[in-house]
Amino acid sequence: MEDFKCEILIIGAGPAGLNAGVYCGRANRDTIILDGKELSALYRTKEIQNWLGEKNIEGPKLIEKFRQHTESHETVKIVKGDVISLMMGMGMNMISTRSANVSSDVVIIATGSGQRKEVIKGESKLVGYGVSYCALCDGPLYKERVVYLYGTDEEVIEDAFLLNQMGCIVNIITTVGINELPGKINEVKGSGINIIEKTEILETIQNTDGLIEKIICKSIDTEELKEYELDCLFIFSHVPSNSIFKKAGVLLDESGNIKVDGNQQTNLKSVYAAGDVTGGTFQVVFAAAEGARAALNAVKYLRTIKKE
Repeated sequence: MEDFKCEILIIGAGPAGLNAGVYCGRANRDTIILDGKELSALYRTKEIQNWLGEKNIEGPKLIEKFRQHTESHETVKIVKGDVISLMMGMGMNMISTRSANVSSDVVIIATGSGQRKEVIKGESKLVGYGVSYCALCDGPLYKERVVYLYGTDEEVIEDAFLLNQMGCIVNIITTVGINELPGKINEVKGSGINIIEKTEILETIQNTDGLIEKIICKSIDTEELKEYELDCLFIFSHVPSNSIFKKAGVLLDESGNIKVDGNQQTNLKSVYAAGDVTGGTFQVVFAAAEGARAALNAVKYLRTIKKE
C-alpha cells in the first residue's frame, strides 16, 4: 500500500475533475486526481459539436486534451484507483483505494453520474453510439432522424417536446398506460408525437458500423414482440449510484445526486462536488464550469485553514 498526502484530492478524471485539477494547479496547490476504472461519459461519446472552439471532435480526443492540460501543472498528479472507503468532513479526509491510502485537506468529488445498471440488453456498449441519457446534449445530432424516448416521468414528456422542436422524429415508449403518465401527455398527443404505451424495451441491436439500428420490444399486456428501427434511444430510467458517498455522510437528493450549494460545497466541511455527480444539465461545459468553481472555493477554503 502506498501512502499519499496532499492538499486537494479530486475523485474522478472526467471534465469536472480535470478542470478542477487545472485550477488547483494554477493555484500551485499539491493535488492528486484519482482516476478510476469507470470511463468518463465523455470518453464514451462518439462526437461533440458544442464545445467552444471545436466544431466537431471525438469525445476521447477532447478528454485527452483536457488530461494533457491538467498534467502540464507540476503540482498535479493523476493516480489510478477506485475509492473503496472514505472518511470525510472531520478534519483530515482519509480515502482508500485497493493500493493506496490518501489523506487530504480538501476533497472534490467529480465521479460523474455513477455506474449505470443496464436494464436493456446491449445498452451499455451503445452509449455514445445511439444510446443517450441526455436529450439536450445529443438531440441536435438527430435532426430529421428517428428517436425514441423510454421512461415514465415528466422528464420524458419535457424532452419529447425539446427533441420535437429540434426537428427530430419523436416517439415515446413507456411501460405504463397513457393515462398514468404526467398531465402534459395530452399536449404530446396534440403535437403529433407517437406514443407506444405498456411496452418494455428488451434489447438494442447494432448495425455493422457499431451504431444502434433497432430495438426489440415486448407488449406488457400480450407479450407480443415488435421491432422498431431508430437512430437514437434516449433512456430516462436510471438513478445515479452514489451509495459510497452517502455512507460517508454526504447528502443526496431524491434522484441520488450529491446536493451542493452555490459554491459546489456539500453538507460536509471541506468536501465539494462537481459535474454530473450533482445532477443538473449533463453537458461538458457545465461539468467543466462546476469543476472550476469547486476548485476555486477549495483553494479559498485552504487559505482560511492555513491562515495564508
